[in-house]
Amino acid sequence: MPIPWNDDPLGYDTQIVANIRGVGATIVADAGKRLEPTVAMAQVWHRETYRAVPLPVSYYAGEVRDTDPAYPELIGYEVAVGTAPGLPSANVPSALVSFETGLQAIIGRMDGIVPVGGRPTTAGQLYAVLECAAIAHGEWARIHPFANGNGRVARLWVNWVAVRYGLPFFMVLKPRPANLVYANAARESMRGNHQPMATALLTLLSQHP
Repeated sequence: MPIPWNDDPLGYDTQIVANIRGVGATIVADAGKRLEPTVAMAQVWHRETYRAVPLPVSYYAGEVRDTDPAYPELIGYEVAVGTAPGLPSANVPSALVSFETGLQAIIGRMDGIVPVGGRPTTAGQLYAVLECAAIAHGEWARIHPFANGNGRVARLWVNWVAVRYGLPFFMVLKPRPANLVYANAARESMRGNHQPMATALLTLLSQHP
């Protein structure tokens, strides 16, 4: 059985929050570059989030659940998302390929709608941006690539999409939003229905100071 990783180590909340702020600052700084979204990018975010934080296995930061013999503790590492079983570890690598190609296609279309340095100018454009963010968030959470910390990376994807298109870095990363609408939308996303999350993100954005 793989060594489990269920919680942040005690006493490291301050370090994790500082690390997350650093990741967020990088995302904001790079927004105008219109970088292509990649799984490797999210792996860097995850490694940076847990920099200088002791984990049950060091490579749990940034490496994914799969069948790679280089990371034996992640072979057969199965997870649950709430009460639902997560994607089987053997299916994670192919699912991440689909995630990356699918998100790149969506981002390519959005880049043609919102110019560099611009922001949505209509309600339809705004909803399209948030729908893109909801898909990235929901699919990352559904795949659950990492042993832990997937929700934070999913919320980083929301902010990555938001700042790319001129919106604020509005999604709270730690702790997760306590909003029941968000929790219910996240459950729907696990079933492949991302529209409730897009609506929840619109609400969270409207509440951002």
